[in-house]
Amino acid sequence: MTNNKTFAWVSAGFVLAGLVNILGMLAVSKGLNNPHLVQADPAVFSTFGQVMILVWGLAYIAVAKKFAAVPWLCLVFCVEKLAYVAVWAIWWAHSAEQFSNLWDADPLTAIFIAGYGLNDLAFGLLFLLAFLLSRRTSSTANF
Repeated sequence: MTNNKTFAWVSAGFVLAGLVNILGMLAVSKGLNNPHLVQADPAVFSTFGQVMILVWGLAYIAVAKKFAAVPWLCLVFCVEKLAYVAVWAIWWAHSAEQFSNLWDADPLTAIFIAGYGLNDLAFGLLFLLAFLLSRRTSSTANF
């Protein structure tokens, strides 16, 4: 049986995911002005891509208190995070040799590139848990 404490910490996780997206991206991108981030992965971290990461963060915060009412949106958030995990893994498979140059140019960006996939995996699992909890307790469980 799901209790209010479970929902409270999942809700807090949504807020944390949003803040990590927003504050983390603004810090690493140096206010959307970090050329090293764009160069590291232009398909994902173009200026537009960075702004969209901020928008996703706002979306997580927007539903934090009401996530149980939108189980399918929780699943969308999970899929979105897993897409970033996949892109991160592909980057490491094809571009790992760039990492030392990135480290030399901008250690903060290098640290971000090294770990953002693990961060997204953790939040993706949180959103999957939110979906499962929401489906179990929601009257909208049927598609």
